[in-house]
Amino acid sequence: MSAPASTVGGKPAMNVRGLFRFADRVDVLLMVLGTLGAIGDGCSTNLLLIFASDVMNALGYGHAGAGSAQFMHEVEKSCMNFVYLAFAVLAVASMVGFNQQLKAASVCVYCTGLIDTCIAKWLFKKRTNVTWKHFTRVPLFLMHSTVFISGLAFATYFSWRLALVSFPLVLLLIIPGLIYGKYLLYLSRQSRHEYGKANSLVEQALGSIKTIYSFTAEKRIIQRYTAILDKTIKLGIKQGIAKGLAVGFTGLSFAIWAFLAWYGGRLVMYHHESGGRIYAAGISFVLGGLYASSTLYPLEWHSLS
Repeated sequence: MSAPASTVGGKPAMNVRGLFRFADRVDVLLMVLGTLGAIGDGCSTNLLLIFASDVMNALGYGHAGAGSAQFMHEVEKSCMNFVYLAFAVLAVASMVGFNQQLKAASVCVYCTGLIDTCIAKWLFKKRTNVTWKHFTRVPLFLMHSTVFISGLAFATYFSWRLALVSFPLVLLLIIPGLIYGKYLLYLSRQSRHEYGKANSLVEQALGSIKTIYSFTAEKRIIQRYTAILDKTIKLGIKQGIAKGLAVGFTGLSFAIWAFLAWYGGRLVMYHHESGGRIYAAGISFVLGGLYASSTLYPLEWHSLS
């Protein structure tokens, strides 16, 4: 006998493989291209820091060059890397949006071939409203994950001494976002539960009005409905406070950056590190930690919409 399906909130949970059960080769190709585009878009931020460190080093070491012509040649060579990176980002970022639009259009064409055009357009509109957030959240999740992982990797590449000292500090940026994600998931479930009770109460009231000629329970139903909505208002206030605290904790990045600047300066003075690489290592580390707070949100949050 097959194993029983797992449940989430009293409803059967969909297996990850079930999402790809009806995917054909074109769908797989689009998903692969979109994944590569999201990963490339995430890596572009840290690649930009590599080129920025080259420009800073070229400007800083310019006095040691043979002449002004050689100095300008090195600076222009480093600046041209930004142009190449811009074209690469344009290519990989357009892959994500193009694949989303092409997939949505293919769904509409498939529905039109099966049923009436008006019904197909209606279904396509409903499906787009439900799944559009998932179309955007998955690439953003991949991009943020790539920025976090590549940020730590590039920080180690730029200056392993600075990365070794700053690795424990990444927890100060990750933990607030992780706590906020868990708490936001809890509040969202509570809010959905309260709205469900309110909808059930309205349905019962409408059913009673249709079946009973003289309906006299209006005040009691209004009081119950108001009490339920008051709970949702309190949940919304808690959600706003939690979001404010999570945003406020990101201010720790300034304190972390101050420490990295101080220690990086000592590495430049006493360990002959280059200033451009120290600057790039600090920026990539702080950006990776900030993106980690959104990367480590519970994946179940994506199923709320």
